[in-house]
Amino acid sequence: MKKFTNGFLYLILILVFNFTSRAQYDPTLKTLGVITGNEKIAGEKLMQPHKPLIVNNYDLKYHRFYWLVDPSVDFIRGAVTSYYLPTEQMMTSIQFELTDGMSADSAYHHGFMYYAIAHSGNVITVPFGEVMPVGTLDSVTVYYHGNPGATGFGSFGLGFHDNTPAMWTLSEPFGAKDWWPSKNDLSDKIDSIDVFVATPKGCHVASNGLLVSETPLGSNYTLAHWKHRYPIASYLIAIASTNYARYSDYLVTDGDSLQVLNYVYPEDSAFLHGITPGVLPSISLFETLFTPYPFRNEKYGQAEFGWGGGMEHQTMTFLGRGAFNHELMAHELAHMWFGDMVTCGSWHDIWLNEGFATYCAGLTYEHFFDGYYWPIWKNNNISYVCTSPGGSVYCDDTTSVNRIFDSRLSYSKGALLLHMLRWVVGDDAFFSGIKNYLNDPGLMHGFAFTPDFKAHMEATSGRDLTEFFADWFTGQGFPTYTVQVGQSPDNAITVTIYQTQSHVSVSFFEMPVPIKFFGNGKDTTLVFNHTFSGQVFSAIPDFKIDSIKFDPDLWLISANNSIALGKNDLPVGTTLTLLPNPASDFLYIRHNIGILNKIEILTLEGKKESCQVTANEKYQAEISIKHLKPGMYLLRISYKEGVVTRKFMVSRGH
Repeated sequence: MKKFTNGFLYLILILVFNFTSRAQYDPTLKTLGVITGNEKIAGEKLMQPHKPLIVNNYDLKYHRFYWLVDPSVDFIRGAVTSYYLPTEQMMTSIQFELTDGMSADSAYHHGFMYYAIAHSGNVITVPFGEVMPVGTLDSVTVYYHGNPGATGFGSFGLGFHDNTPAMWTLSEPFGAKDWWPSKNDLSDKIDSIDVFVATPKGCHVASNGLLVSETPLGSNYTLAHWKHRYPIASYLIAIASTNYARYSDYLVTDGDSLQVLNYVYPEDSAFLHGITPGVLPSISLFETLFTPYPFRNEKYGQAEFGWGGGMEHQTMTFLGRGAFNHELMAHELAHMWFGDMVTCGSWHDIWLNEGFATYCAGLTYEHFFDGYYWPIWKNNNISYVCTSPGGSVYCDDTTSVNRIFDSRLSYSKGALLLHMLRWVVGDDAFFSGIKNYLNDPGLMHGFAFTPDFKAHMEATSGRDLTEFFADWFTGQGFPTYTVQVGQSPDNAITVTIYQTQSHVSVSFFEMPVPIKFFGNGKDTTLVFNHTFSGQVFSAIPDFKIDSIKFDPDLWLISANNSIALGKNDLPVGTTLTLLPNPASDFLYIRHNIGILNKIEILTLEGKKESCQVTANEKYQAEISIKHLKPGMYLLRISYKEGVVTRKFMVSRGH
């Protein structure tokens, strides 16, 4: 080992001196896949299966990065200083993930330079030669270099725009190790970071947080310094560099303003000047629905990069050419709340990032454009989810990038889970629950799991949501409804709802089912609390029904539904009469339809009242109604051939 003191100056000189001799030119664009408009990572599985590789015996507090990159060269040289607290006894070394295609040159610790760094598989181990005491802040600097494009599958990307080189990074979910020595997990956010990037003169660097300075470094390089003072997950740390044009939009509210900093390709700048301000209303909407923008002390940013979709790097979203559209900008913005401030604590729970962001983009359609696109958005997502009979929102294979970022399940079905939850608990409880979830001190700027969110929704709604999450989060598939509606001459209706399930994992989806009835220029929507297949409901619209629409406002994931409208009447040659009507103490049924199997009394809202049948013979029944308050009720009678519903009035004279 060798004593070393002047780390910063030595680092910059070594980076610049060695860059040209060690670089290998590679202009090709290596990607993880093709990201579609809603961020689906498609194509073949390119990322190697990932499992926690390092010994997790420390708590990260701070990173300081020094990087040298050239957008025209597939090469990076850098130094990463990590401040941490040892969390276990007898810590004599520290481990980071770094892909085996990169080279760890040396490490600096307690005034000494260590060259004997073990690099096995994708893990480097830095020996200390001493025991680090638990809970005492310590630091180590790792110096490294390599060609990340050789193994990164897109984590470190290169491309061209208008014949000009550009580079960018994108580490989600497991790619941080492909270009820097990291703790690549979902258990330990870095409290704050400083990012120093040296790039060729004429290039600008986009990154997390606030730009502190851009200073000349010799005659050929510029050193950019970004600082970020909020906790951040390793996969959300990013840089991009090219000859960016830069400008800002501002959201001004109550005398305060939030900067939206845009880094765009010069040839696209004039066009994008008219597009990027479109994100400002979405910021305002999300602040109203949820909480203030989580990183208001710094900025929000949008940087153009060479992929087809977007990536929510904390405070600086990367958007591909052609991806600066309303829905994608809103989706990536929403991640600042859902994914960045509160991050899924496991890739099993990726819907807490992607389902939320997808639904937030949908909410902009509910509130903007006069609501025109809101039903279109709902219908498209419901149809997409129902293109296959299986699949859960819970991600059951976290070794597959395609499964983690399955756009049908993690995105669309996750979004619709929220939409249906909103339907079940109501708007007030739903949005209050989300606010409480985001403001939870144990979750804010940390990690969350689905039970954390569920607990907040149960607290605000007062409902046990275990069955709901069993059906819609871990369960697979969706229901198909068959509805039979019969109406009697006095307009009373009987609604029978049957349900089948597309996947055996769910025996029944218990949901409130909305049905809209039309007739005589009138309409009404009734909601039926459907708890078993074949359940019969009664109601009494004040008009003759001529048409019916199932789930008119698209609250439910369902497909292939059918509705049959017929008469709610007796077979030919049979009669049924209620006497007297209005009645006071007793109601009598006179009929010739045989044995009455079941007699029920319901309010007009469908609530069951106790039914005291004092006599039930073949051709008559006597029912005590002394316990009923005056008003209109429904009598629902089941017999061998079916069900019939009749109105009756309870009236008591004075």
